[in-house]
Amino acid sequence: MISCVSDQINNASYITADLIDPENPPVINFEESIFNFDTVALGSKVEHTFRFTNNGNTPLLINSVKAGCGCTVLKGWPKTPIKPGEKGEIPVVLNTNRTGYIKKYISILANTRPATNKLYLEGYVAGI
Repeated sequence: MISCVSDQINNASYITADLIDPENPPVINFEESIFNFDTVALGSKVEHTFRFTNNGNTPLLINSVKAGCGCTVLKGWPKTPIKPGEKGEIPVVLNTNRTGYIKKYISILANTRPATNKLYLEGYVAGI
C-alpha cells in the first residue's frame, strides 16, 4: 500500500507560483465552444473532443474541469502545463437519458482571465 502511494507522489506534477503570471495570463482558445450533435436516438452516447490552443505568452494550467450534470462524463484533460502555442484536448461523453432538445455544459477552471470558461454540447434526442 505504501509503495502505491509513493508512486503516485513521485509521478505527480506540481503547480508552482512561477507558472502563473497575473499580468500576462495565458489565453485559451477553443476550436469551438458549442458542439451541436444534431439528432441522436434516446440512449445514445455522444462523444466529442474539445480542442484548444494556448495563444498566450505564459503556460496554461487547467485546475479542474467539471460537468454541469451527471449525464456528462469527462474523459480527462491535460494535467501538466500547456506551453504557449501548444494544443490540448478535453474529451467528453454525453449520455442521452431524456428526449427533446438538450444543452449541457462543462466548466474549465484555469489560470486564464476569466478563470472559468464554459463549453456546450447541444442537440436533439429523439424517442424510440
